[in-house]
Amino acid sequence: MIQSIYTSLAGMLSHRTRMDVLANNIANINTPGYKAAQASFQDTLYQTIRTGTAQSNPSQVGTGVTLAAVLNNFNQGSLVPTGRSLDLAINGNGFFGVLKETDAGEELYYTREGSFYMDKDGYLVNSNGLRLVNDSGSAIQLQPESGKSISSISVTQLGEVVITYGDGTTSSDKPRIGLFDFPNPNGLTKIGNNLYSDNNAAQAGAADNPAGTRIDGKPGENGLGTIESGCLEMSNVDLATELGNLIVTQRGYEANAKVFTTSDEVLRETIELKR
Repeated sequence: MIQSIYTSLAGMLSHRTRMDVLANNIANINTPGYKAAQASFQDTLYQTIRTGTAQSNPSQVGTGVTLAAVLNNFNQGSLVPTGRSLDLAINGNGFFGVLKETDAGEELYYTREGSFYMDKDGYLVNSNGLRLVNDSGSAIQLQPESGKSISSISVTQLGEVVITYGDGTTSSDKPRIGLFDFPNPNGLTKIGNNLYSDNNAAQAGAADNPAGTRIDGKPGENGLGTIESGCLEMSNVDLATELGNLIVTQRGYEANAKVFTTSDEVLRETIELKR
């Protein structure tokens, strides 16, 4: 009787975790570049009451459920036009690389959010001031020709950044945005602000990196996607699916709670038998 209490408790805790994952998905339904997460369960250890023989099968009783993994769905999100040339969306595989200043120096992070602008020093940065990089991991710095005013900045599907001046001419230097991909994107670690970390793969080595060996390249090459300027990739969360999963999770939690209270009642009745 005591075991059923712990089994139902494991079920409630697992369903609570799944509820947390679903709540985070729904909260980020309008977050550009967000990828939906999904919690999956697995059964835990079994108690063998009787071993199997040539004439009978083994008798085993389960001890509950536990969280197996929380995996991200990296399917393409919808592309929404914004009309702003430095709003960039990746159409296909890959991540933008952005440099973040840390105590140990610059560290490269990855993101699918593509809202950038040019800062006072000519660097392309995101809303947190992290600098966009090319395929070699170097920050992209635009260097307008002296004496010319910038009319517009555009980005081609292959990632070339082109400055158009007020006199109608374009820049001779066209830096190209780099994209990065991994054999197992689920091996990346979410650190917030739409950023992923590759767990210091450069220091640890690919063999120790759960995401696998990083693929560096330019848009449209090595299986990497192209860049759509004037668009943002929205979250790939499907609200109808999430609400359906939310109902199923709620029912699962309620069922486990019912087992918990029933086991408690039976245990109480057993204790009161001696009275």
